[in-house]
Amino acid sequence: MRAVCWPGFLFWTLGVLALPDPEPKVGVAPMTEWLVEISWLHANLKKSDLILVDTRTQKEYMEGHIPGAVWLDLSDLPAKTSDQGLQELGRQLSQKMSLLGITGTERVVFYEEHTGARAPRALWFLTYSGYLNGSVLHGGISAWRGANYAQSWQSVVRQSRPFQVKENSQVLASADYVLRSIKNPGCVILDVRSQEEYLGLDPKQNSRSGHIPGAVWLEWKELLDGTMNYKSLAGLQKRLSEAGITPDKEVITYCQSGSRSSNTYLALRILGYPRLKNYIASWQEWSSRLDLPVEKQRVPPTP
Repeated sequence: MRAVCWPGFLFWTLGVLALPDPEPKVGVAPMTEWLVEISWLHANLKKSDLILVDTRTQKEYMEGHIPGAVWLDLSDLPAKTSDQGLQELGRQLSQKMSLLGITGTERVVFYEEHTGARAPRALWFLTYSGYLNGSVLHGGISAWRGANYAQSWQSVVRQSRPFQVKENSQVLASADYVLRSIKNPGCVILDVRSQEEYLGLDPKQNSRSGHIPGAVWLEWKELLDGTMNYKSLAGLQKRLSEAGITPDKEVITYCQSGSRSSNTYLALRILGYPRLKNYIASWQEWSSRLDLPVEKQRVPPTP
């Protein structure tokens, strides 16, 4: 377990202890060991202990990527939190992460087009697997291109190594855990989907529409600026506080399939929220289980 220091913050990487500053420094982009800027990556790109991972589509990767990046597809990972579902997730994670050739000492940095949902989801999976030295590239390849840094069209393949998944249950919320948390006043279940999805007006091929009873709605994009980067620390904390999402409560994020919720989970982690879980199976699983309650309402709760 590592203690990470950042101006105004002290938190353990496993999320055990967090002391967020009530007045984050205004105008400073988030920068912790969970998030790296393109200037840092450019300066460290050739280090042997860096594994850079492109999480976009293979077509996008082949059309130009950051030099040295390997392509990894995690989009088809299963999303069920039953005992059997988590066993299958562990099996597939072990298989896919082995392609990165991780020995245990490397820094793994994931990126996509912007600061979107694919790279944070990949980081969450790595953290869930028990590997704590992962990050997301702030701004993605768009920020890299914007700085006129070099690109590559050469595919990179690393030597495969066995990867053992050591389940970090502290970061995961199962469907049953969420169900037990619905009436817990010390817990916020945070729905980060669109308002239409939350209200049940956009079913997205799910068997049922709506949201988890009592869930607070805050669309994930509200924590990003116009360039799809995270807002300043002060901006992040202000919007979350307005929605009643404060560090004294446990926060469970969810969306449709755990991607957008991973982006919000990362924002909360950056701010040092101490008790965080991502319901990685999200609405895809919840709506399919007819034994779980669903709520619909025309207007989301007012922050």
